[in-house]
Order: sequence, then structure tokens, then C-alpha cells
Amino acid sequence: MNSQLQKQILVGAVAGIVVAALVFFLLGGKRSDLAATRTDITTLQAAVDKGKLLKASYEKLREEVAKEDKRIEALVKIMPSEADYGEVPYRIKKLADDAGIDQTSFSLLPERKTTYYTEKPVAFTFRVGYQTFGQFASLISGYDKIINLSNIEMTRANNSRSLYPANVKCTISVFVYNVETPPPGPGGKQPGAAAPAPAH
Repeated sequence: MNSQLQKQILVGAVAGIVVAALVFFLLGGKRSDLAATRTDITTLQAAVDKGKLLKASYEKLREEVAKEDKRIEALVKIMPSEADYGEVPYRIKKLADDAGIDQTSFSLLPERKTTYYTEKPVAFTFRVGYQTFGQFASLISGYDKIINLSNIEMTRANNSRSLYPANVKCTISVFVYNVETPPPGPGGKQPGAAAPAPAH
């Protein structure tokens, strides 16, 4: 009886081992698939996280660009136009009169063009008092458009009894926004560019 029981136990153990081996063998590929799936999920999650980060960066960049566009738009509004430039000598004469100085002459100087604006300087000479020229400079700083006062040369007047004890030479520059940059000519060449020599 004991021998019969031992045989049954042995057969059961062998059968269990065989079943376990079969299960291990049959599920081996599934385990590989599961590991690969987990790797894919990790990679996909990393891609999603990267996409979210890029989207956040894009939104922030778009906001910054919008802010810069508004700043540039506001700046362009206070830059003089061509019409303003034509009125500058008369506007400056009015400011000089308000400050109590005498504008004696003005002359246009060569322009300096950049990509976005053109600097248009005008040379002025004045007869001034020291305090009145300071008042004039203050009025220039409060001008409603962007202009610049530079190259100030002040000399004492020859006549000490004159109402204006000093003479001033200076440059007042107007910065006109370039509304449109000229497009290149045909074939992507700038207007006036020399054509290539024909091949022989």
C-alpha cells in the first residue's frame, strides 16, 4: 500500500514538473512581449512628456513674440515719419523761441540708413544764454517723436554785452522708420546689381 502511494506521489510530482515546464515554455514569449510592451510604454511616456514641454515652451515663446511685437509697434508710433522730418527745422525753431534762444541757421547732413530706420541729421547753429540752452535741451527731450541732440559745441560770443553770451553748434537727428525694405530684383538680385557676363 505504501509502495502504491509512493508511486502516485512520484507520478504526480513528475506531472507537476512537466506542466510547470510547459507553462514556462509557453509563457516565455509572452514575458518577452510584456517586457517589450513596458519598454514601449516608457518610450511613449517620454515622448509625451517631451511634447508637453515643447508645447509649453512654444506657448511661452509665442507670448514673448507677441509682447515684442507690441513693443515694436509702440516704438514705431513715436518714430518720426517723412512728413515729421520735413517739419523738424520749423518745430526746432519754435522750441528755440520758447526757450529764448536764437536759431541762426540749419543745414541737412548726409543720411545714414540701416535695415529698420534711417537717421536724418540736421546741423543747427544758435545764439544762446547758458541757462536758456539748457531749457532748450529739456524741451528737445520732451519732443513727441524720437529725435537726438548731439555734437554740441559751445563757444563764448565775441560781444560780452550781447543778449546771447554764447554760440552753439549742434546736430539734431531724426530717426525715420523704414516702412518697407525694397525687395530684391528678378532672380533674387538687388536692384542695380550687375548682370553676370555671358558664357563663351
